[in-house]
Amino acid sequence: MLVLFFTFLFPISFFSQSKEIVNPKGKWYFGAEIGLNEKTTVHPSRMTALQGGLLAEYYFAKNWSVSGRIKYFETGILDSYRYFDGSVVSIPVNLVWKYRIFHNFNGNLKLGFAMNQELKSNYYFGPNDKTDFSKFYGNINSGIGFNYFLSDKVCVYMDYEAYVLGNDRNGDNSFFPVSPDNNLLNFGLKYNFAK
Repeated sequence: MLVLFFTFLFPISFFSQSKEIVNPKGKWYFGAEIGLNEKTTVHPSRMTALQGGLLAEYYFAKNWSVSGRIKYFETGILDSYRYFDGSVVSIPVNLVWKYRIFHNFNGNLKLGFAMNQELKSNYYFGPNDKTDFSKFYGNINSGIGFNYFLSDKVCVYMDYEAYVLGNDRNGDNSFFPVSPDNNLLNFGLKYNFAK
């Protein structure tokens, strides 16, 4: 995973114009991301499907920001007797803490909440199983990643995030929920449009 990031990062970093450490405090960044998607409640899970989204991020301090995104990805459940195949538009909002590793290369941790609207909901459950689950639901969103500021205007990033504890599809009131959880690997670019 890190090899992919550095392969993506260093050709771009050649064009970096900033030799000073970037302080993004008080700035808005807008961007786009694309990557891989793993449906973690589908066994065996594999990170194969593509996913993508748009980003807006505001830095209210040098190392702290709030980000909001609009994402599209497929989701699902597959266990011994149930199969759910779906897709969602998700709006995750995260509090992000960044820590400097070297110069303008930073690590980050994020935690937040995502609201999801299902666009596709195909159920292959037993004839007596409940399938009238809500198509609008929330879940917890957390992640870890890396950012590299090429200048005070441009940043490239990579992160790995999880969407968990969403809409329980168990239907049998058991103690352990079965929700359509996902892990996403994102590669993105964000830009500050201010003069």
